[in-house]
Amino acid sequence: IAQGDGKQRKTKAEKQAEKEAWQEILAEDGIVDNDGDDDLAGAVDDSAELAQLTGKPTLGDIVLNAIPVCAPYHVLSQYKYRVKLTPGSVKRGKASKQCVEMFTRNEESKKNSVDEGTKRDKELIKLVSENEWVQAMIGDVRISSAGASKVVKKQKGKGKGGRSKK
Repeated sequence: IAQGDGKQRKTKAEKQAEKEAWQEILAEDGIVDNDGDDDLAGAVDDSAELAQLTGKPTLGDIVLNAIPVCAPYHVLSQYKYRVKLTPGSVKRGKASKQCVEMFTRNEESKKNSVDEGTKRDKELIKLVSENEWVQAMIGDVRISSAGASKVVKKQKGKGKGGRSKK
């Protein structure tokens, strides 16, 4: 049966062959467990991928991405970069910018040199889109963290002539 763009539809046998080929490829990569069980055919083994995620990378880890996470604070206690969000009056977009600034601000005043891992972490944090930050946050918030008040004062100073709009 021909479609309007000149391509023909795949038959059921072709679709099944393609599906089996993909399952074999995924099984070779260790993503899908393909040991002949038809009832669990195509079940994805996420444990290998999830084991690679960490909130506190070690010196031997190669960090590939930064992912914003919103969770209870005690769960994030071991994370290297974290802020406490409580209900407040700061909109999510502004709060996300403040969080990024807190995470990426220079720590050279505390230490004489910043290691390569920290530089890489900051670069990855900057690469996370503002939309991803906003989607990970709860509604209107207040940021509680060491140095949070400095960032808020700095951003208020950037305003238009110090005037507030109502």
